Amino acid sequence: MDHDDRKKGMFAQVRSFNGNQKKFMVSQIVGSVYNSIVSGVLMTGFLLYTGVPAAGVGVILSIPLLANVLQVPFGKIWDFFRNSKQAINRMVLLARLLILSIVFIPLLVSEGSQRMMGVQVEFRIAAISVILFFAYIFASSSGIRLNYWMVNSIQPDIQGTFFAFRDRIVVGLTTLISFGASTCIDTLQQKSNEYIGFAIIFFIAAAIAVIDYIVIRKIHYEEQLDGQSRISLKQCVRIFHEDKRFLHFLIYMFLLSFSMNMANPYYNAYMLEELHLNYTNIFMLTTLQVGVQIAVSSGWGRIAQHIPWKNILTIVTLVLGIQFLFWPLVTPDSIGLILVIFITSGLIATGLATAQFMLPYHYVRPHNAIRYLSINTALSACGGFLGSLTGSKIISLFKNMDLKIGTVSIGSMQMNMIISGLLILGTVCYARLKMRDES
Repeated sequence: MDHDDRKKGMFAQVRSFNGNQKKFMVSQIVGSVYNSIVSGVLMTGFLLYTGVPAAGVGVILSIPLLANVLQVPFGKIWDFFRNSKQAINRMVLLARLLILSIVFIPLLVSEGSQRMMGVQVEFRIAAISVILFFAYIFASSSGIRLNYWMVNSIQPDIQGTFFAFRDRIVVGLTTLISFGASTCIDTLQQKSNEYIGFAIIFFIAAAIAVIDYIVIRKIHYEEQLDGQSRISLKQCVRIFHEDKRFLHFLIYMFLLSFSMNMANPYYNAYMLEELHLNYTNIFMLTTLQVGVQIAVSSGWGRIAQHIPWKNILTIVTLVLGIQFLFWPLVTPDSIGLILVIFITSGLIATGLATAQFMLPYHYVRPHNAIRYLSINTALSACGGFLGSLTGSKIISLFKNMDLKIGTVSIGSMQMNMIISGLLILGTVCYARLKMRDES
């Protein structure tokens, strides 16, 4: 994109994209809408409906992180595929449909539990965990390759505009779908038919996954990953030893993922269980966040053309850490403060998501890109999974906690939020100390 193109509006810039870039734009929009459905409050609500306790919701939602760790050895399977484009696309679709198949668990698996190896195992929770575990291994391994393919098709000077436009469209579509889903589930919940609402939404998500499959089939593919699928522990150690710059980046991403995921998976459960909000309430709050996000999304596109992704991520995580510390002040008696949370989330959402996605590509070496990206994905996911387990443990340990600070009552979930917020601020300090020379 030349200087004159940058002066144009966002829509004019997008129209100047080539055919592959426009198709990737459509795929990214469709895929992001799918991800919003299966990872948001609707998935949390479904897990609570099937009997998963609030402290366990975060653990279930962190299964994708565990799968990201295990996708490294799974990567060897790509050596057997001759048509990488077809294999990537089919595995992405398989993973997405497998994730959605958990909607059949309440129909096929009866309630109950059994003691196995000294642990009380709930049948439905175990079935959901196993299905999501394998589904997300497929999703992670194929997703790395799909994203690498996409990033190599988008020139650096248009990436800010690309992701800002994508997010603007995604939040709009997600808002419409969330409105219908929230209204549907709340209405059916009053008639004790909540399951039907979840089934309808999961069916819509399946249709969206198929649409993305069709779009990806039409995108031109050039083989770029030969010889990069296999990675051993010895290779990892050598990369850490030879590339200190990448090592500092990995430590930063591990710590950031750990601290964020201590509390992140539990916010929807907190709103549903502790603040007693229904799905429509949460939708209205999300709509507020979306409105703010749309209003500032083009601004993030311009910012990304002038400020490195590392600096953007450092700034937004600083705001995020402060936001996490603010969450405990939101109680049923001070519910109005939740507006501050969602407005702030709207302001930083595009910058946070895009910076987390793009930053690894700044630290990888092109000749070893998949190895670098696989290591980063695995270690970040390991940090996130451990963070979720830590958050679950904190909530369980302090479940009877009722600390009074002025007029605010601090319970187990609020304590977890406070610890998480402090750790996020700690990662900001680490980035400033260890990565200050990187740009």
